[in-house]
Amino acid sequence: MKGVSHLSDLKKTVLCVLTGALTATSIMVAPFAGASAEKSASSVLAANAESAVPAPVAKGVQKLVRLLPELSSRKVVYGGDVDGPGVSGVKVSFVRAATGTAQGEDSAIFDRATGNLLQLDLVPAKMAKPAFPTDQQAKTRAQTFLTGLLAGNTYQAREVKKEEGKLTVRMVRKVNNVVFDDAYDSFVSFDAAGRLVGLRMFDGRLYETVNLAVLPSPQRVISAAQAVGKWKGQRPLELVYLLPEQEQNNQTAARLAYIVKDGVISQEHTGSALDAFSGKRLAAPVQQAQILNVTGTGEKWSAQTENEARNLLRMLFKLESANLPLAVLDEKYDDGQERRFFIWGYFPESVADADKKYHIGSFPVGISQAQKHHIMLETDAKTGRLIRFVYKQADEQWSTAKTDKSRDRKGAEALLRRLVPSGSNQLRLADVGTDKYTTLVADPLIGGVPVYRIGQMKEEGMYTITANAWTGKVEEVIVQRPDNMVFPARAKAINEQGAMERLLQAMPLELTYIHQKDRQTGAMSWKLGYDLSFRQTRSHCFCGGDVKIDTTLYVDALTGQTVVKE
Repeated sequence: MKGVSHLSDLKKTVLCVLTGALTATSIMVAPFAGASAEKSASSVLAANAESAVPAPVAKGVQKLVRLLPELSSRKVVYGGDVDGPGVSGVKVSFVRAATGTAQGEDSAIFDRATGNLLQLDLVPAKMAKPAFPTDQQAKTRAQTFLTGLLAGNTYQAREVKKEEGKLTVRMVRKVNNVVFDDAYDSFVSFDAAGRLVGLRMFDGRLYETVNLAVLPSPQRVISAAQAVGKWKGQRPLELVYLLPEQEQNNQTAARLAYIVKDGVISQEHTGSALDAFSGKRLAAPVQQAQILNVTGTGEKWSAQTENEARNLLRMLFKLESANLPLAVLDEKYDDGQERRFFIWGYFPESVADADKKYHIGSFPVGISQAQKHHIMLETDAKTGRLIRFVYKQADEQWSTAKTDKSRDRKGAEALLRRLVPSGSNQLRLADVGTDKYTTLVADPLIGGVPVYRIGQMKEEGMYTITANAWTGKVEEVIVQRPDNMVFPARAKAINEQGAMERLLQAMPLELTYIHQKDRQTGAMSWKLGYDLSFRQTRSHCFCGGDVKIDTTLYVDALTGQTVVKE
């Protein structure tokens, strides 16, 4: 009991499993024994229907024990449900004999309905002289393990690499001798003693059955050589300057790189994937940005004190704040950055000053319409540089209002003239807003080369201006352009043809089945495409917001090196 006391806080009653039997008991753990899984699982359901472990999970445990006999000497503890990220199911722990020392936890997660093994985590052995299996041995054993877990799906071993004290094999699913996109890949890990200690996959796709009738036949696809020719002809790369995610203290150095147009990851394929029959790119068409030439006034917008903040509002945004209460707060971050927030307006009494920035637009009951205004300035606490402006007033009636994108565009251009450096500036401008809001994102071009910050989202720019499309009032401005940027000369870059050759040498095109899901209906369709084999060696979760440019794969334009980031 001592070795499993840490599980006592689980919300479900803890049950025991025997190698062939599953029983409800007051004891938290029990050794393995032999019996009928079906019969014993039924006993559990009858004994404790509310917290019973489903019979499929018991069968899943038994299958795992057969594949990994070392677990047969363990006691098995059923935990509660676990929920993501990436895997949800029923957790099971394999408890070693008590030794008086902390050994970590050996555990697995099983699908509640099917009993399929979704994740395996055994504590790796620490060896003075590591005895990892060879790459080929690891591939063979990983293949045997997956074959024992499933029937009908074929997996092929690809990349083998050491990380975090383990040797991990990437297993790629194949049908009709064609690989599937990487949502179907699995990862099997071995420790320094040669034991199989881990299994990872994305969302249980290992077990998913695909109807072969819906898969395009690869018999009439264009050849790999033809695909390469068409790929080069469509010029999928773009030369850009990349800024680091975080500003540097003195100056921010840009990197010159060739990235894949429209992002490396687009749904379930890279942005340069080609239809295997027509040779046309599978990436959805994107809105083309417009080039805007702006002559900057060179004004410096900064505020470190209350008076400077009020003057900035008056001069740049034509807003008066004297009649509104003000809260000033500073925040420090782990990366060394410091921010100062000036927040004007009336808030509900329950909202503390430190939380006001999260409640912009939430007004207390009983104040007049004229008092329902919130204004926020976010600045760099060290330099005072303007980072963000937010303005919100009480909702008005829009029954007679009309949107005017042209007006919003003119207002944004006038504001940009006062935000950009002095002299001639070239910007790449796009509207990523809606019918209610005009959101214009602007990124500078240096010598015709666009400048992006790594990690920027599609709705962000070096300058982002959001206006209410009915009133034309600017409600948010974000400035992400560092003060002191350094750019390598474009003339030093390798040419585009050379960059394409380097990329194909590192990540040749590969015939791939690509699944595409309709975001509205959820319907799944399949494409057969030639995709960069980048996906053979890297796993990605196609979730979350859309990045403006994806830098998980690019070609360094100065060295010609293909750079891949996890």
